[in-house]
Amino acid sequence: MDIQTISCVYFSPTGTTRTIVGNTAAGMKAGQIEMIDLTKRSQCNVYNLEKGIAIIGIPVYYGRVPEEAVSRLELLTGNKTPAVIVAVYGNRAYDDALKELFDIATARGFIPIAAGAFIGEHSYSFSNYPIAQGRPDASDLEKARAFGNKIREKVLKFESVEKAALIDVPGNFPYVEPKTLLLIKEARKTTSYAPETDMNLCTKCGKCTEVCPTGAVSPDEPYDTDKSQCIVCQACVKICPVAARQMNNETFGTRRKWLYDNCRARKEPEWYL
Repeated sequence: MDIQTISCVYFSPTGTTRTIVGNTAAGMKAGQIEMIDLTKRSQCNVYNLEKGIAIIGIPVYYGRVPEEAVSRLELLTGNKTPAVIVAVYGNRAYDDALKELFDIATARGFIPIAAGAFIGEHSYSFSNYPIAQGRPDASDLEKARAFGNKIREKVLKFESVEKAALIDVPGNFPYVEPKTLLLIKEARKTTSYAPETDMNLCTKCGKCTEVCPTGAVSPDEPYDTDKSQCIVCQACVKICPVAARQMNNETFGTRRKWLYDNCRARKEPEWYL
């Protein structure tokens, strides 16, 4: 079967997943590529993806598909639609994320024919504690396009998607409940676990409001964050041009240092075809 259209579906607060998905699609060389951004809660719709091939990408949060992304993925419907699933993680591990994404895609009517785990700059990475800083880099993007080309070669050999064998991806079921996420949920009950704003630096440019996936940052008072809606994706922190937004929570600082100390050795993308 030929590749006529590709629907690139992604949840990507800091842009790394979008970049990997886009480069994978470029390597597949379809006639038409549609980008479907599930990042902002207020801009999501129901999507029926019965034609062509779907690439479904998510960032890995604590070894799992982000809880916020799960509800977005439930807006998708396939009809035995071939799909490529992509998880982008911050150089620690992707744990059960690919397995969970595989199960979600299958339940929504997709047939996963390929999977990839790629590395993006960790959302906790900053200049004093760089963790996979600058990734995906040129090498990662080249590999994403090569991954797409391999998928194309595989698809062109299909007589029909029904005859395509399901891929096997690593992961546990039941999925492992991340200990770090449990600690953070406990910490949020008693302490502020969301970015804070230095009012002496904030210029009210509004960039933090624009990138927030849940609308947790007020457009009228951008220094005011709804902590109950914040998913700690760090998009607002990374985009702030004057570094006015920072995570000052002690638990966060401890976790960032642990990641810096233990996850600096470069990891490379993995494919499942």
